[in-house]
Amino acid sequence: MQPTLNIAVKAARKAGAIINRSSLDLERSNISFNHLGEYALETSRLSEEAISEILLNAYPDHYIIVNKNEILMSDKEFKWVICSLDGLSNFSNGFPFYSISISLMQYNNIIQSVVYDPIRNELFTASRGGGTFLNDRRIRVSGKHKLDNSLLAIDKIEQEYFDVNLNINKILKNCMDIRKIGSSSLALAYVACGRLDGFLGSGLNISEISSGSLLISESGGLVADYAGEQNLFETGQMLAATPKIFAAIVSILNK
Repeated sequence: MQPTLNIAVKAARKAGAIINRSSLDLERSNISFNHLGEYALETSRLSEEAISEILLNAYPDHYIIVNKNEILMSDKEFKWVICSLDGLSNFSNGFPFYSISISLMQYNNIIQSVVYDPIRNELFTASRGGGTFLNDRRIRVSGKHKLDNSLLAIDKIEQEYFDVNLNINKILKNCMDIRKIGSSSLALAYVACGRLDGFLGSGLNISEISSGSLLISESGGLVADYAGEQNLFETGQMLAATPKIFAAIVSILNK
């Protein structure tokens, strides 16, 4: 494992320990419903601080990105993109699907990715040109070829978007079934290991999709925006799937 990836894994595990401890405290406490969101945000902040401290101690000249616009503002060669708690609503409601996402960009190319599920202790990692792994085991996207037997995940596609985009409706009505996990990073990791066959999302920021995009491309899948172009971070749109299902979805989206 490359040194930068080792550091990212160390940071993700540290953040995971913080989140797991906060989750246990949440179960034992009497925090009112009105304050659950604040508690989740504070947990995310503590996780972010721990990640940033580990990354910057190892690489003080690198830049940390936590906001989607910061990538356009920084001319640093190496930039870390972090999502310290992807799935805030899930966490605050005790729904056990949330994750930590850390990726390293060299200029505008993602070269290392980590997505960590602290509940299940599942660590997804990828290095550009080196494949994707789940707990040190090489993984691949599923072998599904047809949309009608595919299991897709969606995120942040609001009802208004369905109403004005009949092609989105057509895709979702013609797949086998749909899941909304509530953590884009984790959903993309599930596509990378074959638990899901594809993912559609809009209104996404770079911290939610940067790690997952490398996990999928290094596990044999394809990623793009809805037009089939590589403008994911600019548009906030993401389509990720096995090659055959990807082609079918792009064809429907652009009719």
